[in-house]
Amino acid sequence: MNLVFDSAEMSLRQLWRGEFANLDFGTFHPRSREGINFPPGIPFHRLKSLDESWPYKGKTNHSFPQDHGYEWRGYTLDSKRRPTFRYTYGEIAVEEFFEDLRGENGQGYFKRTIHLDSPAFAQPFYFRAACGDKINTTSDTSFKIDSLHLHIISQHQGITREGEVLIPLTLPKGRSTLTLEYQW
Repeated sequence: MNLVFDSAEMSLRQLWRGEFANLDFGTFHPRSREGINFPPGIPFHRLKSLDESWPYKGKTNHSFPQDHGYEWRGYTLDSKRRPTFRYTYGEIAVEEFFEDLRGENGQGYFKRTIHLDSPAFAQPFYFRAACGDKINTTSDTSFKIDSLHLHIISQHQGITREGEVLIPLTLPKGRSTLTLEYQW
């Protein structure tokens, strides 16, 4: 299993099974047809209302996503050479780790753990967990987005709006953890 994490926008971009990828003159093409694509844009945002569009980089917006409070802080590797991605969203320090696991049926999936360290109580904001053409809600913590199954493992609940699954977040001072599973 493989994934693409976009360090320019601090977001998950693709998941797939199979061989890694073809790299050619700055282009990246996964060697699989079983992939899940995530849209461009930042992972966290303070929406004024659920009718507001999720921000993305326009052709002339060269300060995106820094103009939304993001700053890339690099990554570290664990003993199995899996990265933990680090960045900030305003005053909140974020660490993201993806663990490849196998279910009872032997099928592989990713567990995504996001640690959020806030120096003070943070104003409410949203995490965009997934997007797609067709979303079926099984529960407040389980969604089927096209061919992707999203399960929220931590003490959070998701909401849907047209083509998106959002998770409302209100952080206390200190460390909070958001944990998701992506199966396909």
